Amino acid sequence: MSDKKRSLLPYGDNVSAPAITLPNNDLFRSERGSLARNYFENRLHLLNEEYLQLIELARENEMIYKAQYNFVPRVGQIYHLYRIESGAITLSLIEPKAWNKEHLGSYEYTADSIWKRVEK
Repeated sequence: MSDKKRSLLPYGDNVSAPAITLPNNDLFRSERGSLARNYFENRLHLLNEEYLQLIELARENEMIYKAQYNFVPRVGQIYHLYRIESGAITLSLIEPKAWNKEHLGSYEYTADSIWKRVEK
């Protein structure tokens, strides 16, 4: 290799050249690794919360679909779920203030046939 080309090398090419020392990347890697790990842990936590909410929604919908009612629910209408004396669960349009029964929750019937809890 010619001397001109050797002088352009970013490293020494003989024994007397200064030693090549690599920078310490451990701190960079640990900080970046920690940030990445935190990201995945947070995403997993959010997915677990969403999963638990979905399970609760499915449980409530199952309870409502098993309830007694003798009408066809209308989309956008709010209905109230009650436990009556016999222990049966019934769905009604009667407001909780107007009926002295155990109120289990108020739900809106949606266009995709899902019952969503309404906070009152």
